[in-house]
Amino acid sequence: MSVVDNQITPFADDPNILNVAVSRAKKKFCLVMTGNEQQVHGNIMDLLDYIRYNNCTVTDSKIASIFDYLYEQYTAERVAKLERMRHISEYASENMTYHLINGILSSDTRFSCLSLLCHIPLRMIINDASLMTPEEEEYASNYNTHVDFLIINRISKKPVLAIETDGYSFHKDTTRQSGRDKMKDHILAIYSLPLIRLSTKGSGEKEKIIKQLDSYALSHQ
Repeated sequence: MSVVDNQITPFADDPNILNVAVSRAKKKFCLVMTGNEQQVHGNIMDLLDYIRYNNCTVTDSKIASIFDYLYEQYTAERVAKLERMRHISEYASENMTYHLINGILSSDTRFSCLSLLCHIPLRMIINDASLMTPEEEEYASNYNTHVDFLIINRISKKPVLAIETDGYSFHKDTTRQSGRDKMKDHILAIYSLPLIRLSTKGSGEKEKIIKQLDSYALSHQ
């Protein structure tokens, strides 16, 4: 059972729903919930206390997110953190991503040949539109169509990895932006440029980027 919310809502905390979820388990019941401090100690928190009392396993996730600081309870920490960062965007999430990528590139000598560019128009990355559909070509040629971050080989100037920072509400499946995202994904795929999307609702951003750069470094030894 996943409560989904950062602050547990009355819906997830409903005793009848909770009773059904727990009683349906045949061999094992797993509760997945936020580690954020709760404003209300409700039924979910009582269940967690019960799990602890009976010495069942309670594990804190080892996977963190750079976007944790975006949540309201971290406002002071976020302000302090952002004050120390170089700002390349009006969005805190993009500034955090920029800081993360730069940290990765500067911390490993294998990545010393790589450089980071920001907000690069897609038409500056792809010169030959022959593989695109007419709709894709029109989309890619628009100056406002860009990738948030582009890692390039500073010697060859060739793109290595594109990275997008996706605000959850703006990029979720039901939005118009989601259709544009899928088009961009397909364009980059047919031109064999790896793309990582970092959702502000996700986690493990550093691990995802390092894994892709490790693959690049191995292929260019």
